[in-house]
Amino acid sequence: MPLLRRSLLAALSTLAVVPAAQAGFKPPSKADRRAAIGPLDDLEPALRRAFTLSADDPPIPRPGPSDWLSSHDESGQTFAQFKRARPNRLGLVRNQIVLQPIGALGEGSPALATLLGFASRYFGLPAVAVPPIAMQSLRARSRVHGRRQYRSGDLLDALHLRIPREAYCLIGVTQEDLYPGPSWNFVFGEARFHDRVGVYSFARYDPAFHGEARTAQTPTTILRRGFKLMAHEIGHMFAITHCVHNHCVMNGSNNLEETDRSPLHPCPLCLRKLHEIVDFDVRERERKLGEFYRAVGLADEAEQCERRIAHITGD
Repeated sequence: MPLLRRSLLAALSTLAVVPAAQAGFKPPSKADRRAAIGPLDDLEPALRRAFTLSADDPPIPRPGPSDWLSSHDESGQTFAQFKRARPNRLGLVRNQIVLQPIGALGEGSPALATLLGFASRYFGLPAVAVPPIAMQSLRARSRVHGRRQYRSGDLLDALHLRIPREAYCLIGVTQEDLYPGPSWNFVFGEARFHDRVGVYSFARYDPAFHGEARTAQTPTTILRRGFKLMAHEIGHMFAITHCVHNHCVMNGSNNLEETDRSPLHPCPLCLRKLHEIVDFDVRERERKLGEFYRAVGLADEAEQCERRIAHITGD
């Protein structure tokens, strides 16, 4: 099956992990990282700088024994390969990111307005929510694996039938735990490229899920993790594969530690792919995101946006 017609998962069963030495992944050289972005000479100065590596764009780290690239052989996706993959295009009507709550989103997940505010600024498209639906109405298979889990592929099948006419993509969000198949422990989220549908769960992002006490920082921790996964899964629906060139929100993640180490921003390569479809103002995007991050308590991300604005403007 062609790669872009498969699902991509944001986390796999830890039972599938093999030692990094067997995987043989080596972070690419700086020359390879630049080559993946492609020629920039024909672009206006702001775009050339936005798509040029900076100090905020280190190479992807060498994976540890339990990390994604220790158990997955991925070659990455250059900008030229992305264009050849013929990603879905925006239309005059089909231009919204639609958020579909599945079940109640109460304690342990951010408010819908916060999720929508993030998605609209991050992707440069209108983001809207549709009324919540009950998990049972989607008729997904389930199992008890420590707790009740729902099969992510079944949810994607059901959600695909509910994509509104106005949607560029639809992302389901739930507090129920998910799994992709019988031999897997869990999955944080899953998305399909050309089907324009994805789903993700906040369940494992709450320390209470793992028997840990909540602290004053717990809401911020859940928010940051949730934003990363939302951006990652929606990124897949823009036909962006896992990034193996730079430390990036589109890196695969096999565990919470790996998720927490990853940045929230896309690297210049993945930003260029996103811009190819949406054609937003790169400086204005960073400004709006920075203001939003400050408002929701993500100071580190806000400061990074400010550095990226300086990089884009050449200050």
